[in-house]
Amino acid sequence: MPLSDYARPSPARIRLFLSLLLMLVLTAVFGRRRPGELGTRESLRHSSFTRVMFMDIGALSTLGALYLVVNGRTPVRVPAAVASLCVGSFALLPALAFEDWTALREERGERQE
Repeated sequence: MPLSDYARPSPARIRLFLSLLLMLVLTAVFGRRRPGELGTRESLRHSSFTRVMFMDIGALSTLGALYLVVNGRTPVRVPAAVASLCVGSFALLPALAFEDWTALREERGERQE
């Protein structure tokens, strides 16, 4: 499947968003702390790499929120963008999937009329 299939709203792109969300939820639910792990606070305190990655996640959430506000067309875009600043991809991925789903429905409705 060429990458151009993901350039605009499509069923493939919706499946991608929902698959990523599913993996995220499954990891959150079933991912357990392993023996010998430092934990979040200790990792942030002791590892500059962990601090940089934590900041990177915040930057990507902010970019995702901005993308959603600027390019979104549904009323969900603003609340989802704000929520993504707090819970990241847990809010961003479903909102992006909803935006694509709505765009595809509108496109199909225009073709039928």
